Amino acid sequence: MNRQELFKRVFKFAALLMVAAFVYGTLRGTGLYEFTAREAEGLNTLILLIGNIYAVIFAFVIFVIWGQFTDVENFIMRESSSLRDLLRFSEYLSPDAAQTIRRAVTDYVRRALKAEWVALGERRRDKQTEESFSELVDTVVKIVPSAQSQVMHERVIDIARRTSEHRDDRIAKSLTQIPPTLIRLVDTMATALLLLVFVYPFRHWFAGLACFGLLALVLFLANLVMRDTDNPCNGIWNVSSKPFSDLLA
Repeated sequence: MNRQELFKRVFKFAALLMVAAFVYGTLRGTGLYEFTAREAEGLNTLILLIGNIYAVIFAFVIFVIWGQFTDVENFIMRESSSLRDLLRFSEYLSPDAAQTIRRAVTDYVRRALKAEWVALGERRRDKQTEESFSELVDTVVKIVPSAQSQVMHERVIDIARRTSEHRDDRIAKSLTQIPPTLIRLVDTMATALLLLVFVYPFRHWFAGLACFGLLALVLFLANLVMRDTDNPCNGIWNVSSKPFSDLLA
């Protein structure tokens, strides 16, 4: 968990909320809320309609994003498990072949942890890590087995192929993100809700400010969860790289 990033976003939200509170107090001294009091019924209708639509769209977005987030976690587990199997079954080949595969796996995992994790957090691929994985696959395929280890070599090749599939799935899911148009739609509806509650003619200024602050907090947390889980490798709460780190232990 990245606490520094969380505190940074909370501080920014608190600053904006203080500015909104100042503006709200200033507008209370004008005739704006006397005017909106005559339109309270229409404002109620708009708040209900936009709120319901926002809830449906947000639920759909979170469902899709959370599915992608958990998929990345699952593919990391599967890839690390396949790499572990690759190391285990390579022990049944010749000692030189097992040592060569172990070096290739170690080099790939180190690059994946140090370079690829950062690259995926920036929504890009890391060419050096991809080359390292290609070298790992080439190492497995080019091994010349003895007659006794021919079957085991085919098994190791099959594990390498399965590892490649898990890696491709992990990279694809990690690079998938919310379409910008959908983000703008959710943000626009949240802004509309805030604006409508901001100008709603509450009888007492404190009740109006409290309701606006509560709604702003809920929408802030919703937006925080949506954007943070959209990027599994960067943000406040990220997918753990521990399965890869355990391979190096």
